[in-house]
Amino acid sequence: MEEEKSVEIPETREPLREQGSIRTLLELLEQQGMEQEKGDVLRMADYIDSMETQLGTVLKELGEVKNQLSVMQESKTKRFAVNTIQKVEHQVETLRSQVGEWKRKFVERAEQAVFDLKEKGKDALATAVKGMHLTQGLQKIQSSLHTVMLSMDQKIDRLGNMAEELHVARGHLKNAFWEMNGKDTAKITERNPEQGMIFQTQKVLFQSMRSIHRLEQKTERLQQQIGKLEERQGKTISLKDTLQELRQESHPLKSGKEEKQKAAVR
Repeated sequence: MEEEKSVEIPETREPLREQGSIRTLLELLEQQGMEQEKGDVLRMADYIDSMETQLGTVLKELGEVKNQLSVMQESKTKRFAVNTIQKVEHQVETLRSQVGEWKRKFVERAEQAVFDLKEKGKDALATAVKGMHLTQGLQKIQSSLHTVMLSMDQKIDRLGNMAEELHVARGHLKNAFWEMNGKDTAKITERNPEQGMIFQTQKVLFQSMRSIHRLEQKTERLQQQIGKLEERQGKTISLKDTLQELRQESHPLKSGKEEKQKAAVR
């Protein structure tokens, strides 16, 4: 069976914070003195860049080890290792697609935020920035990261188990051959788990798993930051509403007082 080609990693582009509508939005937020919202947008833009870069690095490392395996002699071990790498590549590609979709929606919301400021004013801009959080998408990404990390961990174990089984099987076959030829059998030696193609494959998978775990932690921190920000924004909105209600309640009282004063003059 023909092996899949390694995934090509696109060249690094300028940071998202420097691109089109995101840059325009950041400038508008600064002009409006909305530093909190500006920081919020910057965090999310940098998060997307970090995710894309790290996932690209993981795919590059997986591709490199697959290329190394491709020049090795055909064997059951090699086929199992290559198949494992290809499955992980597919999982990481799916993750990168999810991040790409989240990024697309993020940019669309940024464009909407710029439009809302021009059409509806500052309050609409704050609401639009809040809409850029896309919390459901973040939760989905975090869940996918965790799933991929667990899957990698399982694959590392399976590679080790498979290598151990093959090592023992080879020992038994060798002993069976010696026995058939009337020679003494040998004790099956322990396999050195830190050498050979299986170890190299496990090593890359472990590095990838560690990278995915860091991304999961970063996603969780971003969600927590967004949660705190939305909580503060909710309190601010609630305070504004309360003040507005108090003002509305004070107007009738004031009007009633003025009527009494007018009646007294008459």
